[in-house]
Amino acid sequence: MRKALALSFLSIFLAGLCYGGDISERAGTYGLSFLKVGMGARPVGMGEAFNAISGDINSIYWNPAGLARIEGIDLTFMHNRWFQEISSNYLATAFKIRKNSIGISLALNRVPDIEVRDRPTAEPIGTFDAEDLVLTLGCARSLGAKFDLGISVKGLYQKIYTYEASGLGFDIGGVYVLNDKFQFGTAILNLGPKMKFEEEKFSLPLICKLGAAYKTSEKQLNGDIILGLDLIKPRDSDLKLHSGIEYNYDEILSLRIGYQSGYDDKSFSFGMGLGYERYKVDYAFVPFSSDLGNTHRISLEIKM
Repeated sequence: MRKALALSFLSIFLAGLCYGGDISERAGTYGLSFLKVGMGARPVGMGEAFNAISGDINSIYWNPAGLARIEGIDLTFMHNRWFQEISSNYLATAFKIRKNSIGISLALNRVPDIEVRDRPTAEPIGTFDAEDLVLTLGCARSLGAKFDLGISVKGLYQKIYTYEASGLGFDIGGVYVLNDKFQFGTAILNLGPKMKFEEEKFSLPLICKLGAAYKTSEKQLNGDIILGLDLIKPRDSDLKLHSGIEYNYDEILSLRIGYQSGYDDKSFSFGMGLGYERYKVDYAFVPFSSDLGNTHRISLEIKM
């Protein structure tokens, strides 16, 4: 009961952070929008409704408390092919040290061939690449049988043309296991001081999350079903709703579909996974509107 109350107070505190502050700041300058891009093909295929799901290596990105129930050593790599030749690569590992779970991840986002002009011309005088890099170290621990707590620190780096910015960010989250079917999670991502890009300061894209997950085994379908539902509140925009479902047949085949409301350019997502012994390959497809095109993510996971 005390841990459930602790999770409730944490949720209220996080909501205050995301809804509080100066209105002009919430509508003003935020940088590193790359931190809003979903990592891991499995969570993305489920509509990014992953805040209350634990025991998955991708939790280091979505809610660090989910790392607490990692078993053994886990390793994953993801490649994300975005529209307009934008690409993201993501490498993460998680492992146990006594009662603590440790997660380490590296994410790199690249925008190629940005044109350079010093005046209006038909042809640019050159091109350059923009890059974002995030190195994350997370730690999680189970505080009893029902409550998990996690925290992570991020080293942030951004380069555009000849200009650079660097800084630190922090994530904190909790997961409450009600029973063998229901779990609840809350997290705040991208806490930290403002970063400075040349003379301009900008805030990190603070995000608050509250989610629930339901898991059941269906004998008629010979597999497990997981339902996820998340409320997402970025500090610089309105409330979002993420929902998703995953069907898992005997750890061999997984099928996923998700839906996100509150966005102008995306809604549905689809995914699947194939597993064999220690290896698993996941794929996610997210179509975008407004002629932006479609995005594809593929992940490889190895359990040791």
